[in-house]
Amino acid sequence: MQLDESLRIFIRDIKPTDHIVLFYDNAEAKRSIVYNYLAEGLEKGRGIVYVCGEETPKDVREGLASLGVDVEPNERSENILIKTYEGWYLENNTVDSLKIINKWNDTAKKFSERGLGTRVSGEVSKFFQEGRVRELLRYEYALHKVMTIPMETLCSYDLNSIVQTGYTDMIMPIVRAHGKAIFASKGGNVIIEPEIIEDTDVEKLLEIKV
Repeated sequence: MQLDESLRIFIRDIKPTDHIVLFYDNAEAKRSIVYNYLAEGLEKGRGIVYVCGEETPKDVREGLASLGVDVEPNERSENILIKTYEGWYLENNTVDSLKIINKWNDTAKKFSERGLGTRVSGEVSKFFQEGRVRELLRYEYALHKVMTIPMETLCSYDLNSIVQTGYTDMIMPIVRAHGKAIFASKGGNVIIEPEIIEDTDVEKLLEIKV
């Protein structure tokens, strides 16, 4: 799970309150970026959280272990938290942005009380598969607007799910709801600032019409 130099530097320089979006077109690209991002956070004294939507908790444990993370004792001490899409993003089968943000705030506070920072990652493809895209956008914009929570956030979007469910028109709003965007594909990785990205840039990167 080696990263190229630009991504390695990018992950090294992530700061508290950074809100980053990752678009990927294959699972291995996502795993390489997300697991390195989380493992590096743990090494730097962050508590880490992974909200699974596609990966299973077992997959996450194995992915972190492959990078040398001693998963079991860190889970036992709650330095590593592994949650599920259903358990974290949904309550009574609804998406409540404020309640999700409060969960993040409470988690960051608990880590802080133990002298830890907070680094988190969440998979969101199920929002597309279940037709909850508007709720997802409301949550992302709310999180970005109130991103005073001292945590580093990486939101992972599967481009295949976006295209297959017909939501390519949501790519630009999603990009602009974050501080930086990573586009990862078999052909390589690109890091872009949303303030300077244009619709045509996304079309070129993804080879789809936005």
